[in-house]
Amino acid sequence: MVISLLLKELQLIRLGIDTGGTFTDAVVVDVDSVEVLAHAKALTTKDDLTRGIGNAIDALPRDVLALAEHAALSTTLATNACVEGKGGRAKLVLVGATDELLHRVDAQGKFGISYADVITLPFVGSYDGNDVEIPDWDALYDANPAFFDEADSFGIASLYALNNGSVVEKSGAAWLREKFGKLVVESTEVAVEPNVIGRGATALLNARLVPVIDEFLNAVNAAFAARGLDIPLAIVRSDGTLMSEELARLRPVETILSGPAASVTGARALAGQTESLIVDIGGTTSDISIVHAGRANRTDGIMIGGWKTQVAGVKIDTIALGGDTQVRFAKSSKLELGTRRVTPLCIAAQRWPQVIKTLERYLALPGIDFHARYELLYLLRDPGDVSRFNQTEQQLIELLHDGPVALHDDRMYILGLKTDRLEDEGIVMRCGMTPTDAMHIKGDFCEFDTQASRLGAQCLLKSYKGSAAAVDDEVIAAIADEIYDLAQFRLFSQVLGVFAQDRFWPESEVGFDSQMSAMAKRVWESRSDEQRPPFDVRFDSNAALVGVGAPTHVFLPAVADMMSAPCVVPQHAPVANAVGAAVSRISVEQRVYINPLRGSDGVVQGYKLRGAGSADTYDHLDEALAAAREQAGALAREEARKRGAEGDLQCDIEENRKVYRATAIFEVDREWTVIARIGFDE
Repeated sequence: MVISLLLKELQLIRLGIDTGGTFTDAVVVDVDSVEVLAHAKALTTKDDLTRGIGNAIDALPRDVLALAEHAALSTTLATNACVEGKGGRAKLVLVGATDELLHRVDAQGKFGISYADVITLPFVGSYDGNDVEIPDWDALYDANPAFFDEADSFGIASLYALNNGSVVEKSGAAWLREKFGKLVVESTEVAVEPNVIGRGATALLNARLVPVIDEFLNAVNAAFAARGLDIPLAIVRSDGTLMSEELARLRPVETILSGPAASVTGARALAGQTESLIVDIGGTTSDISIVHAGRANRTDGIMIGGWKTQVAGVKIDTIALGGDTQVRFAKSSKLELGTRRVTPLCIAAQRWPQVIKTLERYLALPGIDFHARYELLYLLRDPGDVSRFNQTEQQLIELLHDGPVALHDDRMYILGLKTDRLEDEGIVMRCGMTPTDAMHIKGDFCEFDTQASRLGAQCLLKSYKGSAAAVDDEVIAAIADEIYDLAQFRLFSQVLGVFAQDRFWPESEVGFDSQMSAMAKRVWESRSDEQRPPFDVRFDSNAALVGVGAPTHVFLPAVADMMSAPCVVPQHAPVANAVGAAVSRISVEQRVYINPLRGSDGVVQGYKLRGAGSADTYDHLDEALAAAREQAGALAREEARKRGAEGDLQCDIEENRKVYRATAIFEVDREWTVIARIGFDE
C-alpha cells in the first residue's frame, strides 16, 4: 500500500480502534480530510481482548502509526452485552415504588429490570419531594442481607430526585459505598427524566456494564503500553460524540451504542450521502439508522436488548443478524436463523485444527439426533472462583480447559447439563454453522477454514436428515444459498420496518405488525416470478442504502434491488466503525427546565429549576431564565471538561417555551427549556 505522508502543518492524525464481537479494526485517519492513511483488521480475542487489539495495531505500518496524536475507540461490547443479557452482578435500590407497582407496569418487560435485581422501599415526604425523610439504610440491609451481599455493584434511584437535589440517592449511595466498598451509580448521574423506574433501569444497566467497559479499556491500555504508545484515549458515546476514558469507566451506559454510533459517523463521512439508510452488518448484530439532511435520527431514550433507558443517542434499530448468527433446522425441518451469536466453524477450525476431525466423527455417527450435537463448546474465559456454579457447571468448565468439546462427545453426557447461564455470562461459547460459513462455501469471504464450513453444512443436514451420504457440492451450495436468502429477507423486513416507522409513525413505538410482515414476506418470495400479479405491492426508496461492515456487500445489494434504491458500499466500508471513531469529536448539550409553581387558584407563585443538580426557586420568570442560562452554561462546560475538552469553550444558548393551549387564543405556560451547547455546528 502506498501512503502519502505529505501532511498539513496542523493536520490532526488520529488512531481509531473498533472492537466488535468478531473483529477488531484499526485505522489511522487524517481527521480533516477523512483520508484513511492505513487500516488493518484482526480477530477479536474475547478471552483476552489485549491480543486482538494488539494484533490490529501491529498490522498498521509503524511509520504511519507514529503520526497519531490521539486515539479514539468504539466498541460493540456493551451493545452485545445488552443484547445477550451479559454483564456484572448489579442490584438496584428503588425508593418511591413498590413490588406491586413494578409488576403492574411490567418493569421487567418494559424497562429490563429483573424483579430479582431490585428492592423497593417507600418514599416518605411531601408530594413535591421537598420535605424528605431519609430511609433507615441499616434496617434495610438487616432485613435483606443476601440481596446486598451477592452484588458486585449497585444502582440507586429515588422518586422526586430531580426536585430536591437527589438527597435520598446521595444518602443511600454514601451508605452503600461505606458499607460495601463497591461501585454505586446514582440515577441522576446517568439520567435526567422524572420517571423513576426509567432512571432506575438506566442506573442498574450502568452498574452491570462497568466490568465490560473496564475490561475493554484495560485491554487497550495494556496493548498501548506494550507498544510504547503514549497518546490520550477517548471513546465514542451513543450519540456519536466522544468522552474521556475516565468518564467512560464511570458512565459505561453511555457507550451502549458506541459501535453503532461510530458506524453511522463513519458511513456518513465515507459515503457522503445526505439522505440515506445506513446498514452495518457485524458479527453479532445488524444496525440500521436513517440520515436526514446529513444528520442521523436521534432518540432521547435508547431501547436495546429488553432495556428501556434514558440514554440519548443515535436512533438505531438493532436486529439479531450478523456473520456469527446461529443457523439450525427448526422443528418444522426448515432452515432458520437464530438470535444467538456463535463462533463460526471456519474460525474455530483455524484456531483449533482438531475441529475438523471432530466434525468428521460426527458425520460417521449413526441415526438422527435433532439437537445439533455437531456444535462445540469452548471456554471463553476462566471464571476463577467457581463456587457460585453448580456441580455440573463446574465439571463442564474443568472439561473445557483443554480446548473445545463437541456436544456429541461422550464426556459431555453430564446429567442435567444446561449451558445457558455459562453462555449468558460469557464464560462458555458455542461453535456452530453461521452466515460466515455460508460465505466461505460460496467464496465471498475466505479468510478462514473453508473445509470446516463445508463439513458444517453436511453436519447440519445430518442432524435432521440422518445421513450425509448423499450430500455433494450442489447440495452444500444449496444450503449456503438458503442461508443467504434467510439473511437477506431478515434484513429486507427490518429495513422496511425502519422506513415505515420514519415515514408514517415517527413519534410512535408501533412497528411492523404481523400483516405487514406477512406482506413483506410474500413480496420477497415472489421477487423472481416471471410475471407480477395484477394487484401487487412494492416498497421503494429514493434514499440510498449505504452498507458498512464486512458482510454488507453480500447481503445489502439484494435488498436495495427489491426497493429500487441506490446501493452504496464505500471504500473502507469494512472498517467504517474505526473511521467513525477517529473522526468523532466532543460535543455537549445540557438542559435546565423551568416549571411554574401554581397555587390552588391556578395563579403562578414562582418558578422552579429542574435538571441543574439543585432545586432553586425564583419569584420572577426573568430571574429564573437568567439563572437557568447561567447554570446550563456551567453544566455544559463542566461536562465538556469531564469528556476531555480543553481550551476556551464557546457555549451557545437556546430557549424553548411549552404551553397548554386551551383555545385558539388562550394558552397557559407549561415549561421553559434552556439548552446549552458546546461543539455543535449543525
